[in-house]
Amino acid sequence: MRKEYVVSYEEDGLKVLDFAYLKGINKRALKDIKMKGDILINNVHVTVIDKVKYNDKIVFCYPKEESLVEPWDKELKIVYEDDYLLVIDKPQGIACIPTRGHRFHTIANAIMSYYQKNHIEAAIHLVNRLDKDTSGLMIIAKYRDIHYTFSKNIKHIQRIYHAHVEGIVSEGTIDLPILKEEKKMKRIIDEEGKPSITHYQLIQSYDNYSLVKCVLETGRTHQIRVHMAAIGHPLVGDVLYGGKEGEFYLESIEVSFVHPVTGKNICIKK
Repeated sequence: MRKEYVVSYEEDGLKVLDFAYLKGINKRALKDIKMKGDILINNVHVTVIDKVKYNDKIVFCYPKEESLVEPWDKELKIVYEDDYLLVIDKPQGIACIPTRGHRFHTIANAIMSYYQKNHIEAAIHLVNRLDKDTSGLMIIAKYRDIHYTFSKNIKHIQRIYHAHVEGIVSEGTIDLPILKEEKKMKRIIDEEGKPSITHYQLIQSYDNYSLVKCVLETGRTHQIRVHMAAIGHPLVGDVLYGGKEGEFYLESIEVSFVHPVTGKNICIKK
């Protein structure tokens, strides 16, 4: 990965070190660049104590990232891609990352195969994870530094979901802390948990079921499932949280974010 900048009048005279921090390059990343990559000003190698001048072209060359994820020849639906990011439409029934129960046939394995086929020298950093049976839009950072930029302010990523729940709902906000049960996959509502906020709104109701729109302010594991169950409307088919047997439906239908490199507003909808 390369990050390129042109020095502005206001930035004239800054040390490369300070210029890098100003552009959001963190200390760990800058150390990697110094040790294994390169820093160029007008195509000439420089150090972090050298100074930049107005209209200089400065390039930070990141070292190649290594990954031990095995490739899986599984076609992915790519809905957005640039030099720094991927957004995919994840199918239902596939786990995101390798675990003891799902070692090879995961989204991460499929992404690695895509990278290799397209000669992309990148690693896999999932910005937002989806449960195995949740489908829809996922953001993947190709590089550690891009993922770090997202993780500093995850709240600026707007995530909208559709879900099929039991009962008839209207609209509201659920503000209940979520805690992981010790040694279990299940999450619970507990005052010792992390702050978690979900906004929900009815899209359509039929019989004794509702299709709802959920907007997340936080991104806790199982958040929508836990919150909707907590107000008496578990997702259909979500037996872990009290739902009756049926076809489970939870889908990420929209993601919006500020691009960590270009600063542009990106909105992707299904």
